[in-house]
Amino acid sequence: MSKRLILHKFAVLALALTAGLPVWQAQTIPVRKGDGAHSAPIRISSYEDDPFVSESTVKQMDPARFGLSKDGRRILMGAQVQLSEESKVYRRDTKTNEFAPFAWNPWPALPLANEQGDFRFPNEKRFPFLQIERDPEGKPTLRDGLQVWLPQDLRLGMTTAFHAAHAAKDAAESWAGREIVWGVNGLLDIEPHAFIDFNAFYSPSARSLFFGVVPYRFPGQTDVKIFETATSWEMVVHECGHALHHVLKPNIDVSYRNLGYGPWTESLADQTAMWAQLRYLDRVVKLLAETNGDLNQSNFLTRMTEAFAALVGKGTGIRDAFHDKKVSDTDEEVHDRSQVLTGAAYQFFLTVYEGLRRQLKAEEALLQAGQIMGFFLMRSTDYVPENQLTLEDVAKAYLKVDKEFFDGRYHNVLVNEFVRRELFDAGSEHEWLTHEASIPALWRPWWLADESLESLIEYSQDKLGIGPDFGLKLQSITHTSGPAQTLVRVQLTQGRGAGATPLNNHGILVFRANGTLADYHPPLMPDADTPFLMETRAKSLLGKARQLRLEQHGVPLSLVRRPDGQMTVEARVLRGEGLNQYVEVFTPENPRGERREVVIPPIPRGQQLRIAEDLLR
Repeated sequence: MSKRLILHKFAVLALALTAGLPVWQAQTIPVRKGDGAHSAPIRISSYEDDPFVSESTVKQMDPARFGLSKDGRRILMGAQVQLSEESKVYRRDTKTNEFAPFAWNPWPALPLANEQGDFRFPNEKRFPFLQIERDPEGKPTLRDGLQVWLPQDLRLGMTTAFHAAHAAKDAAESWAGREIVWGVNGLLDIEPHAFIDFNAFYSPSARSLFFGVVPYRFPGQTDVKIFETATSWEMVVHECGHALHHVLKPNIDVSYRNLGYGPWTESLADQTAMWAQLRYLDRVVKLLAETNGDLNQSNFLTRMTEAFAALVGKGTGIRDAFHDKKVSDTDEEVHDRSQVLTGAAYQFFLTVYEGLRRQLKAEEALLQAGQIMGFFLMRSTDYVPENQLTLEDVAKAYLKVDKEFFDGRYHNVLVNEFVRRELFDAGSEHEWLTHEASIPALWRPWWLADESLESLIEYSQDKLGIGPDFGLKLQSITHTSGPAQTLVRVQLTQGRGAGATPLNNHGILVFRANGTLADYHPPLMPDADTPFLMETRAKSLLGKARQLRLEQHGVPLSLVRRPDGQMTVEARVLRGEGLNQYVEVFTPENPRGERREVVIPPIPRGQQLRIAEDLLR
């Protein structure tokens, strides 16, 4: 290696450490050219964790990621992420479960740059007060029935959300090996002060993120302060994880009645926040310093949203990935159950890190271990069923990623950990091996154009296990890089050809770069019955559903497995907009419909926040 290249590498490491940039991004910061000069990175204030952990720091971002306001000032609105505010702050009605306006929004309507043209706000209060306009009797003033909150010149919720959202997308795309077109036409809208609650969520209907604000008062204090959940870098990346997941698994049932998807998406979101931090050398150095190099303990990487612990008065955060919880130690509440998969992933991470540590320096080993974990996290989404799944399916997908990309190096480690966590039972590994052996011998020639894949799918329907009364229709084609694969999603139809009726059931085929079929999950998951009996039952159920006019709700019918394993039919309609969203489900058992929630509060049962409730009456 030349002396010049060695010096360049040290300069890159120094830049990454001081700027908080990923090492591999520090070498290729995109710049925009203006009158013959390069544009410098834009400085932006951001919390690395949340205000209860440490002060905000100054990061650097590519200037091309910012937009310009009408008067030419930079603004937190770019091609991939934009910040916006509504005129009101909402609050959920516990009786109707709907959000209703509660106060006038006091935050700046436009997230503009400061007078220096960047987004540094070093003088902003770390723990700001909530100021409410009051009448002579001391009661909150109401205007048009809403509380009047005095203007807040606070920007760190906005800047942290903007910085963290780009970090999440960059990380996920590098792991997944593809562009992830989130939000609406690739633009994710974020409302950082949308409602009152210790919560934030991704809206599948609006394809946007909404963050809560928490008025709180500690014991013995009279002043009320405000915590913006958008100032939690981890919380923002977690919610971005949901937005990314929605793109990677576009056909999933997003209601939390889906007891496989619910815990999985919460774990995926937590892990996105964890492994994204290990793309930054300054955080890697901080982690090693905090733990003295021993990661087999609770640390800032494993602790999720420490602000929650501060507002509750106990614990280390809303969740901690360092634990030994098994399925039997948790209940079906999705955040609780998600901890089993996240805990297993962290233990696996320790194995990966220790293996790399034998060959590399600690910093480099951590950077690579984080990349490997992110790769497992995102690539596993390609190897699970499209509509309904279990946590066992997700664990099996980790085995598949290991087989395809790591030559089975971690197979035994993963199986042992999943068995220990009760994600696997005694037959799970054998079931996975059986699935591997049953993958159809389908080949996509390297020279076959995407336009011809539809013909290949049509020709291969019988080989893919689809009976004569059903068919497959090409839904989408996705190409990945590093390594290259082709993901082909298909939709089940009743009948074949132009007159076939589309169903809301989907399958996925994964082709390797050499054209061989690496994996296949059909639209209808088989059971102990023969395919003929399964499809006969499906036809009967669909006929009954049409007699009840379930198809008249404007969505294709879905063949689903109930928790007891029996098949039924659902018509799932996503209702509401923005904050108020839910899924209305019509079934033969309940043709009038039932409501299933999409947004679930993350607060563990029995925990009470120190919210200043007297302000909210």
